[in-house]
Amino acid sequence: MVKKRILMKPYKLILMVLLLASCSDADETYYEISGNEVLYHSVYRLGQEYYTKAHTSIEVVEGADAKTFQQLTKYYGIDKLSVFNETKKLIKRDPATFKVIKRYVTADKYGVYYDNNIIPNSHGPSFRFLNDKYAVDDNQVYYNPSDPNSILHGIDKNSFSVLGDDYSEYAKDKKQVFYKGKLIDDADVNSFSILKNDFSKDGTSIFFKREKIKEADYNSFQILSYEEVKEYEYKFEAQDHNNLYSGNGSSIRITKKTEVTNEH
Repeated sequence: MVKKRILMKPYKLILMVLLLASCSDADETYYEISGNEVLYHSVYRLGQEYYTKAHTSIEVVEGADAKTFQQLTKYYGIDKLSVFNETKKLIKRDPATFKVIKRYVTADKYGVYYDNNIIPNSHGPSFRFLNDKYAVDDNQVYYNPSDPNSILHGIDKNSFSVLGDDYSEYAKDKKQVFYKGKLIDDADVNSFSILKNDFSKDGTSIFFKREKIKEADYNSFQILSYEEVKEYEYKFEAQDHNNLYSGNGSSIRITKKTEVTNEH
């Protein structure tokens, strides 16, 4: 029997190395109560040895009360009076209501924070993610909540919902459809549906991302292939009665079938 040699694509090999490094680093990152002190164990990597060597450090969390300190995650902890991000005491946080929602998203009674910066008009107690992309609270709707630019405006919050799976970029309210938090102009919300990732349709039109494909023949349009070439990038082919469509995820190329026939 001849054994096959499996060659891994470079980008997948790099991704695997990064995942292994990040997992081992996370295992070495934690808070420790030592007598009357709270210590923070962390890992850092440098320059050319980033992928091969990890350095560890142990720092005192200044101002933390060891008797009441609790680790929430590997990056956040609280005591009876304060909230800490690694070794830094955060200003104006309520430890009684503070919660870590995602790696960079936290909340308390004062609001929602991204990377420890408050998002204006946010409501921490009611904040929740609808899927990986969209979130809501009692005040507003968000796409990838991070700053004021992530807030969706002109939304009917009571009818807002996500379309598709946990990673879908599509959402709607009772009158509008959104892709990546931006309005899809002219899309009919009542007949709208997702075809495949960045392709969608309503009762009369085909859309690529937020743009209507004006050249598309609605009744004969079909996606022929859809292949991921690397993370967050893909290539596709589609056709209808009149045209061929291809692209790499960032743009779409439209070729008339008559042009292809004439070339041959």
